[in-house]
Amino acid sequence: MTACFDILYASTIYPPAIGGAQGHLHCLAKQIRDAGHQVRVIAHSTRYRRDWVRMSTICCESPKQFEYEGIPVRQLSFSKLCRLKMLPWALSYYPLMGQSVRRLARLMGEEIERIGGAPSVVHLTRIGREFLARAALNFARRRDIPFIITPNHHPRWRGPLYREYDKIYCEADAVIALTAAERELMIREKGVKPERIHVTGVGPVLSEQFSPDDFRRRYGVEGRVVLFIGQQLPYKGVRSIVEAAPLVWRRHRDVQFVFIGPETPYSRRLFGGGRHPRILNLGSVDRETKTSALAACEFLCLPSAQESFGGVYVEAWSHRKAVIGGRTAQIASVIDEGQNGLLASQDPDELAAAMTRLLDDPAESAAMGDAGWLKTQRNYTWERLAAKTLDVYEAAGTRPRQVVTGQQRPAAADAASPLVASGGAP
Repeated sequence: MTACFDILYASTIYPPAIGGAQGHLHCLAKQIRDAGHQVRVIAHSTRYRRDWVRMSTICCESPKQFEYEGIPVRQLSFSKLCRLKMLPWALSYYPLMGQSVRRLARLMGEEIERIGGAPSVVHLTRIGREFLARAALNFARRRDIPFIITPNHHPRWRGPLYREYDKIYCEADAVIALTAAERELMIREKGVKPERIHVTGVGPVLSEQFSPDDFRRRYGVEGRVVLFIGQQLPYKGVRSIVEAAPLVWRRHRDVQFVFIGPETPYSRRLFGGGRHPRILNLGSVDRETKTSALAACEFLCLPSAQESFGGVYVEAWSHRKAVIGGRTAQIASVIDEGQNGLLASQDPDELAAAMTRLLDDPAESAAMGDAGWLKTQRNYTWERLAAKTLDVYEAAGTRPRQVVTGQQRPAAADAASPLVASGGAP
């Protein structure tokens, strides 16, 4: 017999769906499982969707139970009668948010009670709207066990539209911030007690199999590569890179700009017509292709204006690549400017200057990549992040359970390689 935590993870979306937050949760769950603890997941969907209210309530998917890379997952679903009861609250969600969250959470709670088991801690990662978080919190309170939340918080999430999440942050037994800047924001703007906030970080979600040469041959890439990885939304800085490209080409005509990540109506309009032969948009790719692209690039450029952390920076550092990030407090908590990367706004002139600096001086770019690799080894390995997270569970009052050791874990169900890219959620 040995003591271990029995952890119920909750997330609106879970892999193989695309997204940085769900990818982080999955890798964390695998590492904690490998440390000898019991883990399982409840989620609304395993495919990327943005109709957050409908997909989690009246347009929910069918129930499903499976293992993904060894992690047991239960997909939440609701009966026709339950969805009928949800209908008025889903339709009036935004004008009657407080009441809607409580009513929808209560209805979801009935299903969570049925499948949730008897965990020793509930840990929710924020993706989508509030009712799953409220339902998971209610479930934990009924069980008298700790409730932990990872907000993945973006600074723009403020005002009446986010007041229900703000309440949940304050009620949680522990809040896991990804950066020191996020911790300060939680204290200053959300009123979370400082002693309940713990800072961990994000680790790299990469493939062990990759080939930069195969990547170049497959996509016809001949020159140096400046790489963007992320959901192709305006706040990520996609247009700024496109507009900065001609300024970079004045000095470095061999450079090719490669974009990886889920396309959006915005990006389809932006890249419509092919634009330029040295601008290549690959859209969503599998993990091996993403990893190969990182190995092939000169540096990563993600001048995002809204990141809770920016896991792709760590992924680039894992390949000893320099990074360019957005000039925000959260990203500045991750990137040490001038040491392991540069910061830039989305002004095309400023962004082009940062890219040109790294292209002008490959030695400086390589030194930044090496410094980023060292920072990753010190702070952002999955072993270290799992240990930090387990410390949070213990600090929140999680009580370990006695379990029989030596039992063989069931084999993972076959699963396709996940599509991987960082993304945001409302």
